[in-house]
Amino acid sequence: MLEDVIQYLEKHTNQALETVKQLVRIPSVAAKGEGIEETATLLKSMFEELGMKTQLHPTSGSPVVTASLDVGAKRTLLFYDHYDVQPAEPFDLWDSPPFEPEIRNGRLYGRGTADNKGDTTSRIWTIRAFQETDTPLPVNIKFVVEGEEEIGSIHLSEFVEPNKHFLKADGGIWEFGGAAIDGIQEAWLGLKGDFYVQLEVERLNRDVHSSTATHLPSAPFRLIWALNSLKDEKERILIPGWYDDITPLTKADWQHLDKVDMLEEDTKKYYGVDSYVLNLTGDKLKEVYYNGPTCCISGLTSGWQGKGSKTVLPAKASAKVDFRIVEDMDPEDLLKKLRAHLDNQGFSDVKITWHEAYPAAKTSPDHPFIQLVNTANKKIFGHDLRVHITSPGSGPLYLFKDHVPMVSIGVSDYDSRGHAPNESIKIDNFRNGMKRIAIIIDEMSRW
Repeated sequence: MLEDVIQYLEKHTNQALETVKQLVRIPSVAAKGEGIEETATLLKSMFEELGMKTQLHPTSGSPVVTASLDVGAKRTLLFYDHYDVQPAEPFDLWDSPPFEPEIRNGRLYGRGTADNKGDTTSRIWTIRAFQETDTPLPVNIKFVVEGEEEIGSIHLSEFVEPNKHFLKADGGIWEFGGAAIDGIQEAWLGLKGDFYVQLEVERLNRDVHSSTATHLPSAPFRLIWALNSLKDEKERILIPGWYDDITPLTKADWQHLDKVDMLEEDTKKYYGVDSYVLNLTGDKLKEVYYNGPTCCISGLTSGWQGKGSKTVLPAKASAKVDFRIVEDMDPEDLLKKLRAHLDNQGFSDVKITWHEAYPAAKTSPDHPFIQLVNTANKKIFGHDLRVHITSPGSGPLYLFKDHVPMVSIGVSDYDSRGHAPNESIKIDNFRNGMKRIAIIIDEMSRW
């Protein structure tokens, strides 16, 4: 019967891709508040077509879509996904319109194909395959699909707090994952946290002629000097106490990391660089990749950005700064430390106009569910997963970690370009990703 499911997914891959396209055509950009309700409603209808018990849970922001199918099985599998996407700008860097999905050279292009509408669809269609082939589902199924992952899942806790019982499951599949540059499928057992702030400076009541820079203050330079105080040229974050609560990687962590090939040369070639910062390599590279906080200027805004010249002294300047954080770092404590640092450095005029944050979390690499997922991967892809103890990226795993062991795998690959122009997925990976979910379901029934 399982073979019938696998054959169904093989034969119906094109129809499943049409579902991905249907979702991608809705520009559900959380940062702009676009297409959110429409996408949530569409997903709800897709789950209802599968006969699942489905609900839209309102929050102060985007609704959370849940779906469940209780077949009375011993085990329960939970999926976490999100239906929001990153902004698609700059549009002129796309080879085809981001919200008009297009297949080229064995790949499906469009914003959200990789992050994360392709993964969501692959899981929905796997459940459909069991039903369409009259193959009894051997495990109970749950979905949690939110609409604010790309802006920090800022209201997801409003759903989680009164619905913790819904998160309880024997194993869970997180939203993302795929093939590395060498074709090996990767799994991620955790996520760093994120502490994201906007800094703003206003030095004048209006923009003025740049000739007045002889005696009037510059907001852009003021902001640059403040930003320069955050990190030195050796990549060390200079905010006092920033590293105090970080727990070093354990011997058990290193036992797993020793097995991980970072593919340093291939990755540098892919990104067009001759070396990593500080010439990092080997274990030092692994240490910062998995357990190092970051300080990244994600955006700078001030003054004239158009073509040609405009001699102006801007009144205001702002910057978006993204700090990735690791386990045991407390976002609220970090906010206090950042504010104190700016004040002590003489930048009390630099305002933190808003922030969003959540902590890091991860699943133990020794949990038996990880081996189960690896077994399924070998049956479809023919090799062991490359298992990462955590991801350099972020997500709201901390809300789930006490209720379900999570493994992040998906249908993307090294060239999927999530968050960037020309986002895409490889159709072969999408097809095999569905098959792998089917095997995971089958393996769980005997676990």
